[in-house]
Amino acid sequence: MNPKYPDEESLRDSLRAVRIRECGIFEKEKFSLFAAINNASDGNIVRILEFFRSNSRYYISSDWIDHVEMSFKDIASLDLKDKILLCRTAAHSLAGLHAKKIVHADIKNTNVLIHETKGRRLVTKIVDFGCSFFEGLPPDNEDELGGDQVYLSPEACLFICGEEVELSCKMDVFALGLLIHQYLTGKLPYFDSKIYNYAHEAVLDDVILVADSADIPLPVREIINHMLFKDAQKRISAKEAYFLLTAFYEKNWPVSRPLLSGTYENGESASLTSDVSDRIGHAAYTSPKLRMSSDFFNKAGDL
Repeated sequence: MNPKYPDEESLRDSLRAVRIRECGIFEKEKFSLFAAINNASDGNIVRILEFFRSNSRYYISSDWIDHVEMSFKDIASLDLKDKILLCRTAAHSLAGLHAKKIVHADIKNTNVLIHETKGRRLVTKIVDFGCSFFEGLPPDNEDELGGDQVYLSPEACLFICGEEVELSCKMDVFALGLLIHQYLTGKLPYFDSKIYNYAHEAVLDDVILVADSADIPLPVREIINHMLFKDAQKRISAKEAYFLLTAFYEKNWPVSRPLLSGTYENGESASLTSDVSDRIGHAAYTSPKLRMSSDFFNKAGDL
């Protein structure tokens, strides 16, 4: 992790003192951030064990996670119920981080590991918080922002290009929307790859990403679509995504094909309302399994 501690003997004392002060601020900020990440852990957020410096470099360490190596094609071939569980555990963990105003900033397939539980269920484990930051305390410049181009949000791309934009937890929501689509279909949402290299490039050019109608049930397509809006403020939150995925999981299983009627089995409309928070509130009120409690994010992540 950057910065490098000034251990070079050739440095002038004045410059060395400045860099030591900068490292002291860095250490204080990271200790606070990593403590908050551990506090947010739901069991599927892999806790940070150590934050330390060796010579001039900083490191963090976590428990090793035994993860299942699966291609997106392999994941997409799973039973729908198993795929939705992967999506739900990822959204649940991300919502826990966001409740603490923590932006992961590098959500991608290699940082969302697939783990087989003792009950032989596949769940996700979120790792690697080297790029994370508190919402409201983003990196000072574009060189300090991490992230993978494949999963980069439109606003993060603008930030890297030097524009003044707000970086928020909705960055992670966009990345997770892409990842969920890969879980369910084995591929990213369609955009013209002859014109654009990455999804965020297409979105910045006002291309609307739409979930694949052939392989994803209608209610889940609506969730993904609302995670991939260009305008970050219009995207649903990770918590909303989790509750909507849970509502689908509980109300609609089993479903072997897209819900072409556009309704749940109980007759409820499958489309998201313009105010998604109203839908979430209704679901939480009518279903005991969805009701929020004050210690919701402090519970272990056994969904």
